[in-house]
Amino acid sequence: MSLYSFSTAAKASLKNPLTTYLRFVWNLLVNHCRFRNYRQGYMAYVDRCELEPTVVICDNTEVRSTRIGSFTYVGPDSVVHGAQIGRFCSIGPGCRVGLGKHPSRQFVSTSPVFFSTERQCGTTFVESSRFEELAPLVIGNDVWIGAEAVITGGVNIGHGAIVGAGAVVVSDIPDYAVYGGVPARLIRFRFSPEQIAWLQQFAWWDRDEQWLRDHAHLFSDISALIGSTECSH
Repeated sequence: MSLYSFSTAAKASLKNPLTTYLRFVWNLLVNHCRFRNYRQGYMAYVDRCELEPTVVICDNTEVRSTRIGSFTYVGPDSVVHGAQIGRFCSIGPGCRVGLGKHPSRQFVSTSPVFFSTERQCGTTFVESSRFEELAPLVIGNDVWIGAEAVITGGVNIGHGAIVGAGAVVVSDIPDYAVYGGVPARLIRFRFSPEQIAWLQQFAWWDRDEQWLRDHAHLFSDISALIGSTECSH
């Protein structure tokens, strides 16, 4: 038996229902000791992450090497790798965030044996990595990502943006833009340029929780929020 076959067999033996459940329980206990006001769903797995208070990771979701801001939730059956996610974000079920990339220009082949040392195919033909597979991904504050959306690595999604269900995001999305489709394209902006500029400057997501509770009744009308806060100065 080759070393690769032995390694594969060993990993498979660790994925039987009992060991998988015990790994979940251990991971759950460790994370509840690390994070405040934290909820982790059944069979969810969170590893090498930084989480601000009041984050929810739903059932059967995997989150690795990611930083998540307060009041953000990641829906069930999602996978998030290598992302920086802001506060007050809503990530729907079945999303794939931070997927690795393959070269599509200049390289003769898209196979990782020619550019990666990770041995995805069991071997590699190169001694050092020649392509950035997992580029950093940044999601701003107050972003809503619809069900089963795919967000590739290396993109930036601006504050207040919306990504439609099933969209495939391969390029940056500006603040308060609504994107959808495959590949995702601009549908519209949520507010006027003047209102967007005000929100960018005001950055309400950085306010303390008591301020947000006191002003929550104004969040159903952008004009009311702007008017109230301007009158209070």
